[in-house]
Amino acid sequence: MMKREVFKYSKLMLGLLLCSLGVVTILNSNLGLSPWDVLNQGLNKTIGITLGEANLLVGAVVVFVSIFLKQPIGSGTIINFLLVGVFIDMYMYLDVVPKGDVLIKKIAILIIGIMIFSYGCYVYISTGLGCGPRDGLMVVLTKKSKYPLWKIKTCIEVVVLSIGYILGGSVGIGTIVSSICVGPLIQYFFKMNNQDIKLLEHRSVVREFQFLKAKVLK
Repeated sequence: MMKREVFKYSKLMLGLLLCSLGVVTILNSNLGLSPWDVLNQGLNKTIGITLGEANLLVGAVVVFVSIFLKQPIGSGTIINFLLVGVFIDMYMYLDVVPKGDVLIKKIAILIIGIMIFSYGCYVYISTGLGCGPRDGLMVVLTKKSKYPLWKIKTCIEVVVLSIGYILGGSVGIGTIVSSICVGPLIQYFFKMNNQDIKLLEHRSVVREFQFLKAKVLK
């Protein structure tokens, strides 16, 4: 049993590393910000807070909405919140991701980035240890509606992108492509691995603590 838990947490970390790599790869394509970063930039221009503060504010609002909709806040949620930014900074510091300079290279990097990010989301969400703020909203709305994951994810991305654009955020072709493609790709990876996100249960932090405590004391 403990081996399975170690595997789950290892898979969670792998997924977050892939998500972070995907974010940096999309950014380095130089074809536009992600929809959520467009929103952060729009808030930065509109109310004068920094991009980091905007990211925290948006994350807090999304977490509040997800809790209201009864999406469990798990250990994966906390680890996501604490480490994704660190992993992104690590990739940026190491400068291991190529940057787009000519159009063909930009498009190739964008496509690779979207694939890596989408697969990373699937990997860490599939552990059932809790979702990051934005993915948690996607999961809970998918479970509570009759619509498939890709439609929910795409609608969220388009709404976020639209609000960010209205607030003054910059939109590029890469922004539009990622907002349309990420949802279907995440759903494809779940289907390819014979998993249904509507049936996937996420453990809350309290349940996680009780579970691990019982296994350690056993």
